[in-house]
Amino acid sequence: MARKLAPALVTGNTCVVKTSEVTPLTCARITELWTESDDAALPPKGTYSVITGLGSTVGAALVSSPLVDIVSMTGSVATGKSIMKSAAEHMTKVSLELGGKAPAIVCADADLDLAVKG
Repeated sequence: MARKLAPALVTGNTCVVKTSEVTPLTCARITELWTESDDAALPPKGTYSVITGLGSTVGAALVSSPLVDIVSMTGSVATGKSIMKSAAEHMTKVSLELGGKAPAIVCADADLDLAVKG
């Protein structure tokens, strides 16, 4: 979530995050920590919102809204296709990361055997 939010927020945008229905508490906890902090380096309060629910209802409503300027989603190819179809109605920009499972950046000095094990 943070890796998608950071560029959007730092460039002055507001964001609505629709959490995964499988892991909503991760996003909720990050939001809680940000909200409780007075750290000036964190996004100002009110610059992003979190919504929960099923992708087939809540996510579909968000993606098909004419008020949304861009949709960024990490998930399955099937969901990506559905988002593309819905977003096309209003020519909403779409950025999709499809089919990957727990991507990670492995630095040049990393222990590769340990990195492969996960």
